[in-house]
Amino acid sequence: MNLLSKEHSLFLTFISFVAIVRLLLAPFVGLGVDEAHYVLYALNLDLSYFDHPPLVGWVQYVFTSVFSTNEFGSRVAAILIGFVTSVFIYKLIYDINKKSDEAFIAVLALHASFLFNALFIMLMPDTLLFLLTLPIIFTVIKIEKNNSFGMWILLGILLGLAGLSKYTAVLFIIPIILYFIIKKRYELFYTPKIIPAISIALIIISPVILWNIQNNWASFSYQSEHVVGENGINWSAFFSSIAAQIGAYNPFLFPLAFYGLYKALRSKNATLFLTALFGLVLILFFTYASLYKTALPHWSALFYMLFIPIGTYYTLQASNKMIKYLKFAIAFGLLLSVIAYAELGFKFIPLPDYKSLHRDIYGWDEIMKKANEQINNTSTQAIAITNWTLASRAIYYNRDYNSSVYLIDDRNDQFDIWQKQSPVGKDLVVINTHFFTKDIVKYMKCDEVIPHAEFDIMLNKNKVNSVQLLTCKNYQGLK
Repeated sequence: MNLLSKEHSLFLTFISFVAIVRLLLAPFVGLGVDEAHYVLYALNLDLSYFDHPPLVGWVQYVFTSVFSTNEFGSRVAAILIGFVTSVFIYKLIYDINKKSDEAFIAVLALHASFLFNALFIMLMPDTLLFLLTLPIIFTVIKIEKNNSFGMWILLGILLGLAGLSKYTAVLFIIPIILYFIIKKRYELFYTPKIIPAISIALIIISPVILWNIQNNWASFSYQSEHVVGENGINWSAFFSSIAAQIGAYNPFLFPLAFYGLYKALRSKNATLFLTALFGLVLILFFTYASLYKTALPHWSALFYMLFIPIGTYYTLQASNKMIKYLKFAIAFGLLLSVIAYAELGFKFIPLPDYKSLHRDIYGWDEIMKKANEQINNTSTQAIAITNWTLASRAIYYNRDYNSSVYLIDDRNDQFDIWQKQSPVGKDLVVINTHFFTKDIVKYMKCDEVIPHAEFDIMLNKNKVNSVQLLTCKNYQGLK
C-alpha cells in the first residue's frame, strides 16, 4: 500500500487535519488525573512503577524533554500515536479488498467513537498498545506464512515493548498460540527461531522484573487486586461497566464492534481471523474482570479500537438499511466529538455548578497558587491532599514552586515510593475540594486545625469546583 498515491489522499488529509487540531488544542486543556500521573513518571524516571510498566513514563520523558514539561509537550506522543494507529487501521481494512473508501469510512468510525478522541490526545499505557497491537498481528501472519527469522526477531521486540506498556499485554500470547494451533503450524512452537525472540522479549521487559524484585513484587500484587479485587460477583459493577462502555464508545457504534468480532471469527482472511482471536481473548478477560469490580471504559479500549472499524467494514457489506444506520452512527459521533473538542478549546457551554466537563482538568494551577500563598517556610510547611486522584494534578501543577506536596492516606501506592521524606512534624496546608473533602479534625492528628478562606473555581459564571484550604499544625499521622 502506497499511502502517497492519489486514492489515499482523502484519508491522509483527514488524519492530518485531526492531528493538527489536536496539536492546536493540546496547550489549552489542563491535564487529567491519569495524564498528570504519567508525566510524573517522566519526572521520576525508574525501572518500573507501582501501578504500570515504565514505557509510558520513558516516552513522556523523551517528548517532554524535547517539547517541555507542559500540556503541549505531554500530549505530542499521544497525538502522533493516534495518527499512526489510524494508518494501521486503514491498512487493516484496505488490505481486505483494496477499497480505499471503505477503509476511510472505517477510520471515520474510529474517530466517531468518543473515548478515542481522548485517548489519541492523552498518553496512557493503553495508547501505547494501540501502536503495537496491529504490527504484532501483521508480524504473526508473516511468520505463519514463511517462518522468517527476521519476523521472529521483530515479534520478540514488539511483544517486549507491549509488556513494557501494560501488564495485560501478556494476554497477547494466548491468541498467537491459538492461531498457530488452529492453522496446524505446530512446528512453529519448537522452531529454533523462537528462542531469540523469547530472549529479546524477556530482555526488554527485564526492568519490570528487576523493579518488582526490588519492591517485593508490589506491582504484580497491585494489578491482580486492581483488576479482579473482589471475592464474589458484583452484578452492579458488571452492569455499570457495560453501561460505561456503551456511553464511552458511542452507543450506536458499540454493537457494531461485536458484529465485527462475530464476522471476523468466521472470516477466511487470516489477518481478520487472528485479529478476532485477539479481540475475543481481550473482551472475555475484561468481561470476566467486570463481574468482580467496575471496569474502567479505557481498559477495553484495545478491543473497540480493533472492532469498531472491522464492524464498520462488515456493515458496509450489508443491507442499505444497515448502511444508513452506520452513516447516522458515524455522523452522530463526529458531531458530538467536534462539539466536545470545541468546548475544550473555547469553553462556551454553560453548565450547572459542579457539572462542568472541565471539572477534572480546570483550575489546578489556581488551586496550587493559592495553596502556596499559605507557605512561608518550605522546611517546616508543606501542602497535602487526602485523595490519590488529586495527588498527580497537585504535584504536577506544583512543579514550579519550592514547596513539597504529600498524599496523606492509608493506601499503598506509587506516591509512597516518591515521598522520600515524612510529613510528620510539618504544618500541612490541606486541600479539600467539592468532590473530595475530609474532616481534617477527625482524619488527621494535628495540634490545631486552622481554616483559611474558601474559594471557587469559576467558568462561564458557574462553579467548576470549590476549594477549602486548612492548615494542620504539627501533623502527627492519621487518627
